[in-house]
Amino acid sequence: MTLSPTTGLRLKVRPSFLKRHLQALGYVAAVILPIILRTGTRPVIFSKYSGIGDIICTFPAALELKKRHPKAEFIYNCYLGYACLPRIGGVTSHVTSLESIGLVGFWYRFLLAGYYHFDSDDDHPDRTPSDVYIKDFGRPFGLTLGDAHPRLQNEPAVIEQVKAMLEKKGLRPGPFVVIQTGPTWPVREWPQESWAALVQELAHRGFTQIVQLGTSSHIYLEVEGFEAIPGVVSLVDQLTLEESAAVIELSDLFVGIDSGLLHVAVAVGTPSVGLWGATSPQFRFSVANRQLFVTSNVECQGCHHRVPRLHWITGCPFDIKCMKQIGVAEVLQKCLTGLAMAQRSL
Repeated sequence: MTLSPTTGLRLKVRPSFLKRHLQALGYVAAVILPIILRTGTRPVIFSKYSGIGDIICTFPAALELKKRHPKAEFIYNCYLGYACLPRIGGVTSHVTSLESIGLVGFWYRFLLAGYYHFDSDDDHPDRTPSDVYIKDFGRPFGLTLGDAHPRLQNEPAVIEQVKAMLEKKGLRPGPFVVIQTGPTWPVREWPQESWAALVQELAHRGFTQIVQLGTSSHIYLEVEGFEAIPGVVSLVDQLTLEESAAVIELSDLFVGIDSGLLHVAVAVGTPSVGLWGATSPQFRFSVANRQLFVTSNVECQGCHHRVPRLHWITGCPFDIKCMKQIGVAEVLQKCLTGLAMAQRSL
């Protein structure tokens, strides 16, 4: 394990080099060769073994690249817990989860009709990003893309299942709000006391049905402990990602930090309030999508995108003042605006 000197959070280690090569060979035997034998054609692999938002932002590029291979079978390789995304994003229902998929794309490229690993400037600490993720992911393959998020289409059966679950949880007909507080890199988190104050202010204005989504763990971090926000219906660790996406689609407003579920909310068309400090929304979302976002106004805002970065993975020399100085009143006003938008669209 690698220990962060700033927070004590530990990063999950990768398998050894030899083990990853053996895993790649096993993947070829179990996935690639059967497709070739069954279809007589070589498959195409799309790859983004990263966070939810990154994966969603690759879909416009993937959908365009599919047009280059009209007869191929398509595979999307990503973290197993996110396997529903390529399906509800309309890319492919064939999803695999091999962290060392790059070895397959390099050593066994002759068995593939195409291998597309999606990379952006923001993935590299020594680069300064200049454009939104979606455009970045298409540029290496000669694609000129817009900056709008793709649409995620939740299955009707999942929507109905989630409706029944919410009813059992005591949510009545009427507006409800979804919040997502983390866990993630600490430099992206809004203080718990700020979340508690926001929930209280919303309740004072009649918005008492507030659902907290997410997990108590992180794909890259070993996080110990999780604290629910008082006054909310907590569904943390209780839903699949696909069910969470359905809950967000049914909600009237989503409020969250820079996280995968914020990307989900935008992709299902729910008014979304995003909170930004170390990262900058103009590299993640279009102008239209970020109209309700709140960005910290400290001088070091956006340090994640600078070279060198001011924070080291989870640390910050200024005690994460960017997130701590985002005021509850400003976030509340954005929430009320978003709720009004939702009501007008009914």
